[in-house]
Amino acid sequence: MEAKRGGVLLRLDGTLYFVPASVALAVTPAPHLARVPGAPETLLGAALHEGDVVPVIAIGTARESMLVCSYLGEKVGLLGARIEATGLYEVDPSVADAVRHRGETARTLDLAALYARVQGEGWAARWRA
Repeated sequence: MEAKRGGVLLRLDGTLYFVPASVALAVTPAPHLARVPGAPETLLGAALHEGDVVPVIAIGTARESMLVCSYLGEKVGLLGARIEATGLYEVDPSVADAVRHRGETARTLDLAALYARVQGEGWAARWRA
């Protein structure tokens, strides 16, 4: 029996990425965004999701849907990738932390790097204040 992982597949700039189900909370239509004065360019603004104010990070240019994720115990929205599919996918044994979908390898999206990019722009501490 082949190992499988559940999650969401995203298409970003032609490349397929995987977000594990343990991190992906919801796929929603692109939300109305409230811009935040002084926010870095990668922080598109804030949106409401199930009663929570969620920071929304730009990961590309698409604006059809948002993926809400949990990172470090907090919700964050990712906007800019096309949602390709959700479900169970075969683990790719030849590539660390990747899955296969229709013959294509999808590496896990690096949420830590995305979050660090916003944090590195001096915004994270202000967001939590």
